Formats: sequence, C-alpha cells, structure tokens
Amino acid sequence: MLLNSLILENIRSYTHEEIVFPRGISLFEGDIGSGKSTILMAIEFALFGLGSQKAESLLAKKSESGFVILEFSVDGDKYEIKRTLRRKSIGVNQDPKNSWIKTGDGIEPLSPSELKQRVLQILKFNEPAEPTAESRIFRYAIFTPQEAMKEVLGDSKKRLGTIRKAFGIEDYSIAEANAREIASELRIQLAVMQQKFSNIADLESLIAESQRLTILINSDIAKSQAQRKDFEEKEKIQNAALKELQAKNTEKTRLESKRENIKEKIDSAKSRIKNIEEEFVDSEIELKQNNVRLEKLVEVKKPSSTKSISEVTLEIKKYQELHNDLIKLGSEKESLSNDLSRLKKTLGDKINSDLQSMENTMRDLENEKKSLERFYEELDKNLTSVNEQKIQKQTLLNSLQKEISEFANLGNACPTCKQEITAKHHHDLVDTKKKLVDTISKELKSIIDSFFDSQSKSSELQSKIESYNAEILQIQKILPGIEEHAEKSLHLSQIEARIANLAKNFQDLPEFGGKNPIKFLTELKDKLVEYDNVKEQINQIIDAKNKVEKFIAKSQVEVENLEKEITQQEQELKQIQLQLKSFENLDKLVHDKENELESIRKEINRVSGVLSASAEKLANEQSKIEQNQKNITESKKWATKFNRVSQYKEWLEAFFIPAIAQIEKQVLLSILQNFNETYRRWYSILVEDPTKESRIDENFTPIVNQDGYEQEVGFLSGGEKTSIALAYRLTLNSLMRKETESMKSNLLILDEPTDGFSKNQLGKIREVLDELKSEQIILVSHEKELETYVDNIFQISKLDGVSKVSRLAI
Repeated sequence: MLLNSLILENIRSYTHEEIVFPRGISLFEGDIGSGKSTILMAIEFALFGLGSQKAESLLAKKSESGFVILEFSVDGDKYEIKRTLRRKSIGVNQDPKNSWIKTGDGIEPLSPSELKQRVLQILKFNEPAEPTAESRIFRYAIFTPQEAMKEVLGDSKKRLGTIRKAFGIEDYSIAEANAREIASELRIQLAVMQQKFSNIADLESLIAESQRLTILINSDIAKSQAQRKDFEEKEKIQNAALKELQAKNTEKTRLESKRENIKEKIDSAKSRIKNIEEEFVDSEIELKQNNVRLEKLVEVKKPSSTKSISEVTLEIKKYQELHNDLIKLGSEKESLSNDLSRLKKTLGDKINSDLQSMENTMRDLENEKKSLERFYEELDKNLTSVNEQKIQKQTLLNSLQKEISEFANLGNACPTCKQEITAKHHHDLVDTKKKLVDTISKELKSIIDSFFDSQSKSSELQSKIESYNAEILQIQKILPGIEEHAEKSLHLSQIEARIANLAKNFQDLPEFGGKNPIKFLTELKDKLVEYDNVKEQINQIIDAKNKVEKFIAKSQVEVENLEKEITQQEQELKQIQLQLKSFENLDKLVHDKENELESIRKEINRVSGVLSASAEKLANEQSKIEQNQKNITESKKWATKFNRVSQYKEWLEAFFIPAIAQIEKQVLLSILQNFNETYRRWYSILVEDPTKESRIDENFTPIVNQDGYEQEVGFLSGGEKTSIALAYRLTLNSLMRKETESMKSNLLILDEPTDGFSKNQLGKIREVLDELKSEQIILVSHEKELETYVDNIFQISKLDGVSKVSRLAI
C-alpha cells in the first residue's frame, strides 16, 4: 500500500488541509502540539474507522461535522475513501450516509463497518473486521506509536498481549481465560447443586420417623405396644453398636487412603531420583563434550592485526570502490579506443588535417559563394529586364510590318482619314516605316545577343555555386569527425592517466604481503570474525559448564532430601499397616450388624402397619413417606448431575487449561528465535557500543547485557530506551510485513523514532532508513537533524489554534 493524498476538514486543529504524499522518505516536522500526530490518526481513521479512538477527540470542538478523504494505491490500483463525523445531541458518531469508497468501477456507498471490511479485503489483511478493534497488521506492520511501544516494554502483561495480537495467537489466552471463567461458574453451580441433594439423610430420617409414627398409631393395642417397646430397645442397642462399627470403618477407610497416598509419594520420589541420576549422566556427557570443544577453541589465536572488523570492512569497501573504478575506466577506455578506430577508418588520411585550416577554407568558400549568389541574382534581374525589352521590340516590329502591308493594299487612300494621297506621299510613308523596321530589327538583334550572353553567364555562375556547395558539404561532413576524434583522443589520454594513478593502489604493497589488497583484507576480516565467534563460543561453553555444575549440586541436595523423605514415609507406612491389622473382619461385622438392625426395623414396620389406629392417620403417614421418597429420588438425580459437572470442572482445570497454556508457550517459542535474531540485528545498527548487547528472553522481554552483567531497561538512558523501543518496534514491523503479502516493501510510518537520541545516535537513522528498503516512508519528528536524511520535508505549524502543512524545497 502507498499513500497518495489526504484531505482533512474540521479534524482536530485542522480546518481544511490537503496533503500530497510523494514517494521516498518524507519528514513531517513541527513543534510539539502543532498537529503532527493528527495526520497519522486521520490516516488510520480513514482506513479502519474509530477502533479504540473516541469520535469526540477527532472532530474539531466547534464544528458540527468534519471528514477525512484518503487516496491510496495497492498493486498499481488507486482507491479513494471518505469517512465523515457528525455531532448530534447524543454525541459525535460516524455518518453512514456520507461514507464511501471510490474504485475503478465508481463510488460505493458503504456503512462504516462495511467500509472497514472492504478496506481489509483490498489490503489483503487476514484479520476480523470488528468495528471497535484496531487493525493488528496496520498497527504492527506499518505504524506503531513510539510512546505506545515504550509503554508495552515497561509492562510484561501488555508486552505479551502485544505479541499475541501482533502474531494473531491471542485465541490461546482468550481460550484459557474463558476456560477459567467457565470453571469458576461451574464451581458456583456445583455449590448450588450440592445444596439440592444435601438433604437425603434428613429425608431418610423423616421416612424412619413416619414409620415409627405408624407403629405408634397402633399403640392402643397392648401386645403391639410391648412388642414395639422391645423392638425399639433392641433397635437402639443395635444402632449404637452399628454407629461404633461405622466410625471404625470410616477410620479404616481414611487410613487406607492415607496408605495409598504415601505409597504414591514414595514411588514418585524414587522415580524422581531415577530421573535425576539419568540427568547426571547426561550432564557428565555434556561436560566432557564442552571440555573437548573448549580445548579446540582455545587453540584459535587472535590475528596480529590491530584493526577492528569495522575498520577492515571500510578498507575492503574502499579498495572495492577503487577496483570498480578501474573496471569502469577500462571499459570506458575500450569504448573510446573502438570509437577512435572507427573514426580513423571512416576519415582515412583526413583524420590528421588541421581543424583550423579546414574551418578557414570552408569560411572562404562560403564567402565566395555568397558573392557569386549576389552576382547571379543581379544577372537574373538583368536577364529578366532584357527579355522584357525583347518582347516589347518584337511587338513593335510586328506592328510596323503589319502597317506596311496595309499601306500596300490601301492604294491612294489615307489609312487614317481615307482621303486620296499622292504616289510620292504613299512611297514616303512606306519608306519611313521600313527604316523604322530596320532600326528596330537591329535593336532587337542586339537585345537577343545580350539575352543569350547573359543566359550563358547565368549557367556558368550556377555551376560554380553548385561546385562550392559540394566542397562546403564535404568539409561539413568531415569536420564533426575530426572534432570528435580530437575530443575523444584527449579524453582517452585523461582516462589512461587516471587508470595509471589508480593502479598504483594495487601494486605490491608490503602491508598486504604481496597479495591483492581486497583478498588480503577479506581473509583478515574472516579471521577476525572467526576469532570473535570463538570468544563468544568459549563464553557460552563456560556459562553452560557453570549451569551444569550448579544443576548437579542442586540435584544432589534434592536426592538427599528425597531419600530422607522416603525413609520417613516408609516408617509412617509401617505404622498405618499396623493400625489396619486391628480392623480385620470389620466389613463383615458391619454387614451383620446392618442385617440385624434391618430385621428389627422390618418387624417394627410390620407390627406398626398391622395395628394402625386410624386408617386416615395411616394413609397420611404413608403419603409423607411416598413424598419423601420422591424427594430422595430427585436429590439423587441432582447428585448424579453434580458428579458429571464435577468431572467437567476437573477436566478443564487439570487438562484443558494446562494444555492450552503449553500450546501457547510452544507457539511463542517458535516465534521467539526469528524475533530475537531480527531484534538483535536492529539493535546492533542503532547501538554501536561493543560493551553492550541485547537479546529477547522467553517472555519477549528485551535484556541488555554489559560486560557480562544484565541491566534492567528501566535504568537505561532515554536515548537507549528509545533505541530499544525502536529496535523492538522495527522487529515487529519486519516480521509482520513478512506475514502480509501486500505490505512487504511498501509503506512504513515512524512516529518520533528518535526521541531522546544524541547527535551520534541520530546519524544511525540514515542506516536504518536504507536497511528498511521501503518505497514510501513517513517520519514524524521534531528533530531538524533528520532533514538531511529524507527526500521530502513538510513543515507543520499552528497559528491561533489552526494547523497548517507546507512543503519545503530541498
């Protein structure tokens, strides 16, 4: 996705503003509170609606309505989207009648929620279109507010919540929370159910009491009274004896349960000891392997060079640039040589002609040609004049000859007045005309001779002019080639001098041992990198060895404690078994006593039933017994339901919730490795302190290590906190952009990414921007130092509470 333009109307501090977003890196700078963040809020509102924002915070305070129009491009197609806010008596809400999206097919009027679904479809964002939810992919792949990221890093719950949202795995935590809520609700229901069957004993007592009353009803019969009294005494004695036996049976059950529990503990402790012993073996193997690796690694020696990897890298880059320049100049030299050969072949011997002499010759020819052309023009004019005189004289001659002919035919009549004339007068007229004809004929011959002479000179001049044109044309064709040959010969000499100068850098130099500098420096860099890696591996092996030794010591203490515990529990088990021996045959005694008591009660019931004093009382007591039995049946149903629900609750608490937690843990671990690698890369770019490094632990918490000691993020400087937050934020951006096809190399928005940075740290932003390789990056900051790193600058200012955006010339 790429942004094209944004129109804001009555949005926060903007009354009306139109912004055109160019490609490349654009910086929106301005004082705090000038309205920079409003632009970012407007972009997100236009695309995805309000989300967690409140409409009241977007609409200008004194305005009844406002809108945002955003034009953006996806895969070369343009889209324009409009959302409108309207103030009503109940508050500010989106106006569904004035929201739409414009595509190549025209305008589609859509409700706010439908508009969000359509945008997610265009952007190919695979996420739910909940109206009140922010776009997860936009928030973490394109735009994450810097302060929000700092807040996330300071709160472990928010941090893990952010990771879950960013990678779309919040369903696990939601499922776990829902399961816990269900288990809590089931506990409440179980407590209610338990109340519904807790009266079974009371109901049974009521039945017994009704049976006893039934016997009393027949108390008027003396014999029955005696029998009843005798039976009741027997029942009392047997019941007391039964209770005593039942108490002993309860104690026996308790001891048996305790015995099994102790056995399980003993078995568990023995199993744990066995596992520890197996872990001991694994630990010893690991120690041996680490010792072997350590012996090999310490053999690797540090290169004798005093240069750092970064210094060697810079030298390699310098010599590679020199080598590239040599290749480029060689190619240019070859091209020039080919051009000179071609020119020499084309021009032949004329290639050595003097350029100035040829230019002078061509200038003389052009001057001579101009003189001939002027003479030719004058001759042409003269020829035209002579031709006109020739025509006039010929016309006059023809007229006179016609008149002489007419005189011969007229006789003695005057051709003008028709009066008679004499022969002499007639002859004089004819002679006069003939003399005039002879004179005109001579003049005409002179004119014709002059015409043909001028025509001959004109042809001769035309031939000379064409000859001059041919000579000038030939010189004009040769001159560019001679000029090109001279220029390229000079250029070739310059290039050969530059090649000779650059080649000096690759001549045998003592500091490179006679090797090619690039090859020598590359080998040196590889050795330095290898040595650094060896040092890191040695530290890791030492750390692992210390952990194993600590584990062994801790496990030995645990084994000793377990063995003591086993000894104590075995002694307790012996005492319990001795106690249980005293309860042998108790079950049979209880069963016999219950049978005796049951026989007595049956007899009492039989006598009471027969000798009922009143049928009505007897029916009443029987009705009570029946109702109580129904109540017991209903209570037992609740008891069954209670057991089933208890099983559900136990399954949730003992199996489902732990399983969900473990699954989520494994998913997070699968994300952690790539996340940590990406984070460390961004951190290394932003922080150039060789004593410090940072990583991400299993809770996705940034850990800073300096000289082998861990530092809490809260105790770092403001610039370091910003660097860590920016590295964390860029890591989320990078991984989310990889997951989303339409966002891989397009738009990225950074809000105040350098807050708290020093001037040296600000210089790292250029490297970060180059590393991002995004077609369009929008920076929002109040740091003017960033102006040198961007392609476009927009100044945001606020006057009398109204924000304005102006683009500055670079």
